[in-house]
Amino acid sequence: MGVMVIPSLRKLEYLEKATECASEYVLLSQSHIGNLRQLSDQCHAAGKKVMINAELVGGLGNDKIAYQMLEKMYRVDAVIESSMAKINMMKNMKLETIWRVTFMDSLSVETALRSLKNVQCDMLELRPGSYALEYMDLFREEYDGKIIIGGFMNSEELVKQAEEKGAYAIASSTCSLW
Repeated sequence: MGVMVIPSLRKLEYLEKATECASEYVLLSQSHIGNLRQLSDQCHAAGKKVMINAELVGGLGNDKIAYQMLEKMYRVDAVIESSMAKINMMKNMKLETIWRVTFMDSLSVETALRSLKNVQCDMLELRPGSYALEYMDLFREEYDGKIIIGGFMNSEELVKQAEEKGAYAIASSTCSLW
């Protein structure tokens, strides 16, 4: 089957195309509390799970109530978050949790590897893609769950490399990859 390509929807005009792709998920990258429920309902009607980056949802707070609203009011299925504390806070909810790890330097790689034992996530998102591919083997040694690669995943060659590295999925806003 290959690696799953999760459409990262940055422009609402591509929603229909995103819901027609083979991916189990649609990542709503440009949403706010005024349109999230409608977008979520449209994705669910097409048989897709809804994934969001909590840090990018306009108007959403960052406390426990906000995450409960994502689950109950907005019907989100999966939440990407860079904060370990917030990931762990969501663990008792019915939300799938994805811990976002952004590589900035070698210290960020080392810190993330050490932190893996303290985060209770369902999946990891490693980004940007070029560094994720480079450090994927190190993370595989410490983490046996699903890994998503995101950030600048914009070519068939990068998708192929992600598949060869054993990624569960890639997230991309490049429509031609969906």
